[in-house]
Amino acid sequence: QFNLAARNLHLTQSAVSILIRDLESEIGVRLFDRHTRMVSLTLVGQEFLPQARKILKDLELAVGDVRDNASLKRGQVTIAAAIVLAATIVPPVIARFLRMYPEISVNIRDMPEEQISPALKRNEVDIALGTLSEDDPEITGTSLMRDKLMLVCREDHKFAKRKSVRWAELKDEKLITLAASNPLRNIVDHNLIRVVPNFKPKYEVRFSTTAISMIGAGMGVAVLPENSSLLASDVTVTTVDLIDPPVMRDVSLLQRRHHSLSPAAEHLKNVFIAWAADHPRG
Repeated sequence: QFNLAARNLHLTQSAVSILIRDLESEIGVRLFDRHTRMVSLTLVGQEFLPQARKILKDLELAVGDVRDNASLKRGQVTIAAAIVLAATIVPPVIARFLRMYPEISVNIRDMPEEQISPALKRNEVDIALGTLSEDDPEITGTSLMRDKLMLVCREDHKFAKRKSVRWAELKDEKLITLAASNPLRNIVDHNLIRVVPNFKPKYEVRFSTTAISMIGAGMGVAVLPENSSLLASDVTVTTVDLIDPPVMRDVSLLQRRHHSLSPAAEHLKNVFIAWAADHPRG
């Protein structure tokens, strides 16, 4: 029997004998009764055999799952995205990915920008789409595209018919800003304080959609990414170029630094990169 087992395992008979001896030594009990021309299981060996078979079966299933994940026959990936990006850029890219890999389950978590990095660090999401904070050593980003910050105002506002508005002209406006911890807010503050030293927002909200609805109600204006206008189909608002200077922000695909992505997440990342190459303006 040892000779037959050795051939099936592509080992020498002596190697198989050594492995069995080591196993018996490790568990402290004999598993085989050895005779001159016959080898048989001891009573303990008979009890151990079905458990050993189950362990091997579980191992085969685990290896099969890993191979299926690697070949994208199964698996899942969770992506987080800032509200505007989740409503504009993410859906067509996910749709493209799922046409390529229909067996992968994709979970989308839309959230305020300031919640993205904490979600990555807590391993709640695999990758994210948003603005990279330069002072966060735990998060790395792959730049996808750049979008412009625009003034969003109601269609009957004095700025609505203008082609552009200077940042300094916002000094007397009721400005609706995003939360102080939002990376976009940092960009807006940096540019406003330069020309309006005593700048203070009138309202502070967490969601771009809330700001847009407030603008539609005549409560003020806001500085938001260019594609925010796509969320305003039911609200009478418009976007106007902000100049002196024009301000761009980098939209990046974010992930935890020094953490490998799953095959599904890595392929989704590559689909985003390919999409961005075809749509440099988002």
